[in-house]
Amino acid sequence: MNTVTLYPTDKKVKVRKPDGGHLNENGEPVVMTAFWHRRVRDGSITQHAPEDSIDIAKDSAKPKGSK
Repeated sequence: MNTVTLYPTDKKVKVRKPDGGHLNENGEPVVMTAFWHRRVRDGSITQHAPEDSIDIAKDSAKPKGSK
């Protein structure tokens, strides 16, 4: 089976795991099953850390040559 690290898309919303617990808000490695594929499809989780995408957006929004 394929194991990936998944992150909640919103740290304020807890994402339930199949065993009844909650997905760690800082990401957690899980085996990709139909359950997790549905969560990705409905937008509850992502394979990309939310902090990383925010940092990239901030860097790309700056005009070249600015500090």
